[in-house]
Amino acid sequence: MDKTAAKTKNAVRLRLPATVAGWLPTRSWLDVRVGTPPWIEVARRRVPVEIHPLPSSMTDDQVAAALPLFSAKAQARMNVVTSPFLRRGVRDLLEERGVAYADSQGHIHLVWDGVLLHIDAPTPRSLRQRPVEGLGPSGVRAVQALLQAPGDEPIQLSRLAAQVGLSLSQTHTVLDRLEAVGLLRSSGKGPSRRRTVIDRTQLLAWLAAQPTARRREPRLDVAVYARRPEDLWHQVSKALDKAGTAHALTGAAGCVAYGVAPTAVPLSTVRITPGVALEAAAHLLGAEVTDRGPNLRLLRDTGEVGCIGAERRDGVFVAPPIRVYLDTLSDKRGEDLAQQFREVVLGY
Repeated sequence: MDKTAAKTKNAVRLRLPATVAGWLPTRSWLDVRVGTPPWIEVARRRVPVEIHPLPSSMTDDQVAAALPLFSAKAQARMNVVTSPFLRRGVRDLLEERGVAYADSQGHIHLVWDGVLLHIDAPTPRSLRQRPVEGLGPSGVRAVQALLQAPGDEPIQLSRLAAQVGLSLSQTHTVLDRLEAVGLLRSSGKGPSRRRTVIDRTQLLAWLAAQPTARRREPRLDVAVYARRPEDLWHQVSKALDKAGTAHALTGAAGCVAYGVAPTAVPLSTVRITPGVALEAAAHLLGAEVTDRGPNLRLLRDTGEVGCIGAERRDGVFVAPPIRVYLDTLSDKRGEDLAQQFREVVLGY
């Protein structure tokens, strides 16, 4: 939903740095172009815009502490906080303090001297790039690990390869492709060469757009008696663990395991290592195969994107957070829950 209040019906004109200008949508009443120094013009009155980059990793408390730097009352300019990803809580905080903002997801709040321009809904972006040829499920697993690496820590090829169970040549190919599309930058040469993720928000958006990252895997819907979904997850994980079958809770059930709870989870999804047939896994669980009222979906974990890197949470193996997000995003009517998970757990 767009809501705009201004002193005039004339178009709002903005000149911004290239990166920020690319975040803002095209509208009949909003003229956004690349230009320096940045400025905004409303009703033929033009004032400078001062850009304040904000790291996506900052906590709400850190943002609150930094607000005095952004909320100057000077009428001679508009202060705009920019970030690749602004969580809902941060956006609310900035709005309460009267601070303008814009992020790469298309959230915009420009407020200055009686002018308000607010766009709350994410805008489709050009980040949904063409798929990269040759990025298989194993490559997806490597990108997931990159996204979960702490901060802006440089990436060592051999360490990443060992972490995700890939050969050095496979890992090198994935990193080269990401660098070619402008998502990684490198420094050094030979064994000392390191890569760094330029922007995790953009890398996540890029990964979500790759067909191999959200492919429709073979699945088997079954029914297992359990009083509550939580009892079902413990029961399933205990049985599969005892049989030595790698597995990981994901989708809406995985969101609950990470503390983001939907209103209900009528169908829980568990990824099963590709080395075990789904029918065999169902047998281990004593499950009944059914298409009427199933409470459990067994999903083949092609590329082991859920099993490798899974962690035990409250006695249940849960897929890595990036995989939980992607699987939730792919679920029917799962986009809202995926967005909530992204804001609360991923934070970028």
